Amino acid sequence: MFLCTGRVSSARTEGVYSRCEGAKGKIALTFDDGPCERYTGEILDILAQYGVKGTFFVIGENAEMYPTLVQREIAECHEVGSHTYSHCNICTCSDTNLTSELYRCENALGEYRPRLFRPPGGKINEHDMEMISGLGYGIVLWSVDTRDWTGISAEKIISTVRENVSDGDIVLFHDYNSRESGTPDALRTLIPELLAKGYELVTVSELIEADS
Repeated sequence: MFLCTGRVSSARTEGVYSRCEGAKGKIALTFDDGPCERYTGEILDILAQYGVKGTFFVIGENAEMYPTLVQREIAECHEVGSHTYSHCNICTCSDTNLTSELYRCENALGEYRPRLFRPPGGKINEHDMEMISGLGYGIVLWSVDTRDWTGISAEKIISTVRENVSDGDIVLFHDYNSRESGTPDALRTLIPELLAKGYELVTVSELIEADS
């Protein structure tokens, strides 16, 4: 099993992306576990304010609960990826259950067909990599983990990104948090800073394309 816990230099296997070193001047901001009534709309407002795009890895159950937020993500040209239907540990799923998790998440997104998948917790093994890739998904991990899901302050999130981000990074945030989230306030500081440094904030698919 491979668990992505921090900064990694490249994908472990073809079709698995943790960062894209060749995507000079570009960074992808990604958001897991939503949509969430409390934070997703606010994050979308911030992205819209600065005219940048993000990639949202949605949980199917949450997409069914808040379809308007998913449709807003799509309408505003953000990328939407699958994060399973129930946020299961895919390494303990049978092939049948994993396939069901993927298809149920797809169904929750209506006509939108996700092309990217992020395993919950970054937990994935080689068998599942091959199976998921065979279903047409690119598998996305990350290279900068803000650990915002722990309820840390905006200041700590900002510090983590400032100290670690560079060309081609995939930055992990969450738009769902059961705790008080510092993510929106962190984004209000980080996005204009990154733009001022000359970074272009793109979707993961755009990052991959720039690296090809």
